[in-house]
Amino acid sequence: MQRVYEFLGEKRSYVVLGMAVIISLGLMAISPSQKLGLSRGVTLGFLEAGHWLFSWPMDISGLRYENQVLREQNLRISMELLKLREASLENARLRELLNFRNRETGSYLAAKVIARDPDRIINTILINIGKTNGVEERMTVLTADGLVGRVLESHKGNAVVQMLLDRNCRVSAIVQREERTQGIVTCEDGVFYLRHVGIRSPVEVGDQVISSGMGGVFPKGMLVGKVIRVGKEEQGLFREVVLTPSVNFLNLEGDFVLKRSPDHN
Repeated sequence: MQRVYEFLGEKRSYVVLGMAVIISLGLMAISPSQKLGLSRGVTLGFLEAGHWLFSWPMDISGLRYENQVLREQNLRISMELLKLREASLENARLRELLNFRNRETGSYLAAKVIARDPDRIINTILINIGKTNGVEERMTVLTADGLVGRVLESHKGNAVVQMLLDRNCRVSAIVQREERTQGIVTCEDGVFYLRHVGIRSPVEVGDQVISSGMGGVFPKGMLVGKVIRVGKEEQGLFREVVLTPSVNFLNLEGDFVLKRSPDHN
C-alpha cells in the first residue's frame, strides 16, 4: 500500500490527466439529456453545500437564543413554584390559627414577629403590634402550638415579648392527668423543667403539661410542653422532670395570637 501511495505521489499529474480523459470520454458517451441532468445534480450539490456552509452559524445563533429563552422561562417557573409553596405554607398556618381561635374563647389579636430585640438577650422578640392595637404589658402570647410567653413592654407600634426561654418567665403548671400534679415550669440553659414535683407525685413520660392559671399571669389550660424524662430523687424531696416545649422557639415567624391576661378580662 505504501508503494501505491508513493507511485500516486510521483505520478499525480499523469493520474489527474488520465482521470480527466476518462471523465471526458464518459461525458462524450452519454446523451445530451443525461449531461443536463448530471450538470444540474452537480450544481445543486454545490448550492446545498454552500447553503449549509453559510447557514449553520445562523442556526447556532438561533439555538443559543432559544436556549436563553428556555433558561429564563425555567427561572420564572422556579420562582413561581417557590412563591406558591410559601403561600401554601402561609395558608396552612393561617388555617391552623383560625381553627385554634374558633375552638378557644377569649379576646385575641393577630401579630407577627418583627425580629429578636438586639438590645436584649436572645429570649425576647419583637411583634408588630403595640399600644395603638390595644396591647398591654403582661398579656399572654401564644400560638396554636402552645404558650410562647408574655408581653414585657408595649410601645406605640410594637411590643417586646419575653419568651418562656427566659428563666425569669416561669409558669405555674399542672400535669394533665387525673392526679393533677402541680409544679413550676422554668427554663435553664435551654432545658425546660417542671420544678417542685414531689418524689411520690405521679408523672410519666409523655404526659402533657398545661398552665394552671395560678399566679395571675397566664390563663389556665395553655399547653406548655410534654414530659420527656422523669428522674429520681432530687435533694430528697423532689424529682427532676424534663419537658420538651410545645412551641419551636427557633422558628417563630409570626401569625401569633395574643390573648389578654386575666387581669384585663
